[in-house]
Amino acid sequence: MSGVIILLVMALIFLVMSIFLFMGKGSWLIAGYNTASQEDRNKYDVKKLCRATGLLCLLCCIMMCVLAWLGYRVETGAMQEEEMLPYGLGFAAVILAAAVVTVIYSNTRARK
Repeated sequence: MSGVIILLVMALIFLVMSIFLFMGKGSWLIAGYNTASQEDRNKYDVKKLCRATGLLCLLCCIMMCVLAWLGYRVETGAMQEEEMLPYGLGFAAVILAAAVVTVIYSNTRARK
């Protein structure tokens, strides 16, 4: 049960981060952007960059909630533990693909 709670807490953290990013006030959460020089920061549209990163955080939140639900089903006996592997691999693949798309978007469309 503690694994489910940890996943839900992490999902809540990602939800809060995505809200900050969607509001445009979370650019300090974006790795690389917050440490870039002012000259490099001026090359990017901050709203587009925050929106793209916010979508990635929201996707992570949703995936963690689904994994927590599946973990709860395993713990209650409604699902076998072996059935979790395809879901976990699928979710990891989706998040990896979304991260790649976010980086490509940030370096092409989010540039001024």
